Amino acid sequence: MTRAILGSARGALLLAALAGLVACDSERAEESLPDEVQGPAIETVDTQAAETLSRAIWDAGLAQVANTQAAVEVLNHTVEALLEKPSAEQLQAAKLAWLDAHREFAAALPYIRLAFAPGPLREQGRALQLVVDSWPAQPGYLDTVPGYSDSGIVNDTAVELTLTNLRRQHRLTAHEEASTGFHALEVMLWGPTSERAATDFTAESTGEKPEALAANRRRALTRLMVEALSEDVHRLAKRMPYGANDLSRPFLALDPVARLQQIRATHTQMVDEELLRRLPESSESDVESSRAADSKQALLSMLRTLQGNWFPASGAGMAALLLDRYQQEALAEHFVALEALLLGMEDPIELAKLENLARARQLLEAVAGLMSGTVEVPAAAEDLTPVSLQGQ
Repeated sequence: MTRAILGSARGALLLAALAGLVACDSERAEESLPDEVQGPAIETVDTQAAETLSRAIWDAGLAQVANTQAAVEVLNHTVEALLEKPSAEQLQAAKLAWLDAHREFAAALPYIRLAFAPGPLREQGRALQLVVDSWPAQPGYLDTVPGYSDSGIVNDTAVELTLTNLRRQHRLTAHEEASTGFHALEVMLWGPTSERAATDFTAESTGEKPEALAANRRRALTRLMVEALSEDVHRLAKRMPYGANDLSRPFLALDPVARLQQIRATHTQMVDEELLRRLPESSESDVESSRAADSKQALLSMLRTLQGNWFPASGAGMAALLLDRYQQEALAEHFVALEALLLGMEDPIELAKLENLARARQLLEAVAGLMSGTVEVPAAAEDLTPVSLQGQ
């Protein structure tokens, strides 16, 4: 009982210490990583251990991007099968393939952010993420919505459906006007109101210009979206390997300990700009998606990548090299508590109770503070050495 009370007290002290840090960090949420790697001074990291771990993390990124590319190719094939012979079974297969590919991409995102962390590459990284994963996507920008039978690119015959034009239309006048990436494709597969029928993809041959009919334009638009997604992920996969001498070169140019600092800074920023951003603060907030019901799973995929880098199944991870014993224990506990909390929430996450969302935000903020190494965790009472005072 005493141990549990002491543990609770440690947690309270930790969260109190983090409060000031979080207030400062929130002001920097929109800032990019500095050109020079920054972070708390690292005094005792073994250079060889840092070399081994930093390369292992890059290699894990290579593997995860390859998994994403493979999943996107499966998505491409299932969408093509749907368009070739529309059926409820083919539509369901395409939806499942979308979910798998999107979660693979979410798991790869920490590695992608790391690859584009250097200043000269940062804008390219932002651009890539915006074409692949821009959200939320406005359904009425793409397709017919209730009350507006002629809305969207599907009905706007002034927009010639080519890959070049599709990219030009992306975020043309507003950030929610997505025409490429996972969430634009999500609108096409689930439908603007989550009531997509396979018959919506049936080709029509009536009239003088059948290519101008909404059903045929919907088919063409959907096909172009998966083509663009495949192209973007393929380009990324080609730039990641060491032999490509592109994205890996700036990373390898850093000394091994500086690489760990780069990873640490990227992960802390990921929590700020990706995970926290995807947790609604109120019932009115926009979240990643409500159609595919995938916002929670995307969060979990990102979180598990971070957790795997800090606490790998084997060998020393980021926590072992950068944090003291008490920070390691606290971070491990927070990862476990956060995953358990998220697993118990509804999906889409906007349906979760506000108190659970607030607790998840609190845990994420604590994770960011611990990973940054700027928060000291008080030792447990049982770890303190008693001091004997003479005469007492």
